[in-house]
Amino acid sequence: MLIGIPKILSPEIIATLCEMGHGDVIVLGDANFPGKRFATEGGCKFLRADGISGTALLDAILTVIPCDTYVERPVMLMQKMDRDADLSIPIWDEYQNIVARHDDRGANAIGFYERFKFYEESAKSYCIIQTGEEAIYANVMIQKGVIK
Repeated sequence: MLIGIPKILSPEIIATLCEMGHGDVIVLGDANFPGKRFATEGGCKFLRADGISGTALLDAILTVIPCDTYVERPVMLMQKMDRDADLSIPIWDEYQNIVARHDDRGANAIGFYERFKFYEESAKSYCIIQTGEEAIYANVMIQKGVIK
C-alpha cells in the first residue's frame, strides 16, 4: 500500500501512469466502449477496471497526474451522434467538475472528438482502461502533462 494514492488505482494502473511520459494519452472507456479491439488494433496497453465508475477513476487519475498544459484541450470526450442530439448526458457535467478540481482551466480544458475520431485517437493512445461505467457517452481521454 502507498500513502496518498487513491485505493481504486490498481498496481497495473499505477505502473502505467508512471510509465507514461508527457503528451501520452490514457483513455477511460465506459462499459460499452470497444476498448480491447482498439487497443489490439493500435498496439496499446489494455487494462480493466471492472466495477469502477468513470467519474471515480478520472478523479483518482487526475490526483496523481497533471493534464498537459501545452495543449488547449488535454481532456477529450466523445461527442454525441446526431441521432442522440436530444439526449441528456449528465456525466459530462460530473467530468467537468472533476477536471475543474484538478486543472485551473476547468471546462476550458475539455474538448470533444466526433465518435469515429475518438475511436481513431483511442487506438493511438498509450493505454485504454475499460471501466465499469454504465452511463452512455462516458468515454474520456486524458493527455498527461509535465510533472514539475
